[in-house]
Amino acid sequence: MNLMTPRAHPAPPLAVAHLLLGASVFLSGCVSTKYKMAPENAPPPRLLNLAAAQPPLKVALNMVIIYRGPGSWKRVAFWDEYVVTISNQGDRPLTIASAALTDFAGTSHAPGTDLWALEKESQTLEQKYRAAGVAFLRDAGAGVVIVGGVGGGAVAAAGGVMAAGAGAAASAAVGVALPIYFLGVWAVNSDNKAGIAAEFTRRRLAPPLTLAPGETRIGSLFFPMTPSPRALTLRWLSGPSGDELTLPLDFLQGLHLKAPASAGK
Repeated sequence: MNLMTPRAHPAPPLAVAHLLLGASVFLSGCVSTKYKMAPENAPPPRLLNLAAAQPPLKVALNMVIIYRGPGSWKRVAFWDEYVVTISNQGDRPLTIASAALTDFAGTSHAPGTDLWALEKESQTLEQKYRAAGVAFLRDAGAGVVIVGGVGGGAVAAAGGVMAAGAGAAASAAVGVALPIYFLGVWAVNSDNKAGIAAEFTRRRLAPPLTLAPGETRIGSLFFPMTPSPRALTLRWLSGPSGDELTLPLDFLQGLHLKAPASAGK
């Protein structure tokens, strides 16, 4: 009797198909856009020309980064990122107590502290806006320009002082620092949830935030997607005094809207 080594039989075609399908599902889950950085050829961020001062506080709005817009670093990001430079030009510590973004209806939104909760908040607000008849868009919307200069930099700050050309000066001042600010983006693993969270934390300004005399910081305030925002407000304290500085955002009228919101909404 001849003893023969059992021969391996090829797997049936149907079994192979099932195996490949399972692998593709597994791999697609690994590369979910929820945890991916934006592609390296994404449009780069560009500086806005907007600044305001209310001594001892000076604030520059460097850029607004929205869903799949210029400067976006997460492939699919359900938030609006306001990159600011804040400076304490006084001789005593200054604390940014809070920040708020006001939408077209006058509702104030606080910056998010957890990116996953922030994304859920944006999606919830999106549903509420649409249920209320607001033609909400995730991207910029027609006629909204947030990638260049804003009217030569002459912007009035409520309760503060704005000098002509100060926006341009602020943009020039942070022009060197911003590349360093964005340097860490491409070092993050594009498929790593922890890496995305770490980049969010690295960029985020977290009020209350105290600046020493003469100190300047660059960072991001992350808000839920906010249609046609009216103003960005920072409340500050320095010794016994304090106030709030407001940057009007008229140039963002129509942001996240298919058409300008009517006055009655």
